[in-house]
Amino acid sequence: MSEKTLLGLTPADFTLLEAIPESWAPATETERRERRATASITELRAFYDGVGPLVPGIAAHLDAFPIDAPLPPEGCRLFRLAQMYMEAAWAVEVVGAPEEAYQMPRHRWKITPVLHAGKRGNP
Repeated sequence: MSEKTLLGLTPADFTLLEAIPESWAPATETERRERRATASITELRAFYDGVGPLVPGIAAHLDAFPIDAPLPPEGCRLFRLAQMYMEAAWAVEVVGAPEEAYQMPRHRWKITPVLHAGKRGNP
């Protein structure tokens, strides 16, 4: 078993996360939804299986940052990867497909951004 850092991730874990393409870390909810909807279930499952075991370490790492300050760029990317993991989890665990059958077409969805994103900015 590899030695864990104080925040739950090993250097190898960070290397693995850095290797994930930026397309898996979209900045907005609309972009995350579109990424999920346009990926194949095979791609979503690979992302889900690869990132899932690291999510507790990501959460522990991010928890070490003050809540009343913006996250540094690498923290924002980790946060976005965790958000995308949640999108992929819904598709993999619940639906078994990138989108639910018979739902309203996604081009008709309008996700409204939060007016006051908080002190962490808009990760």
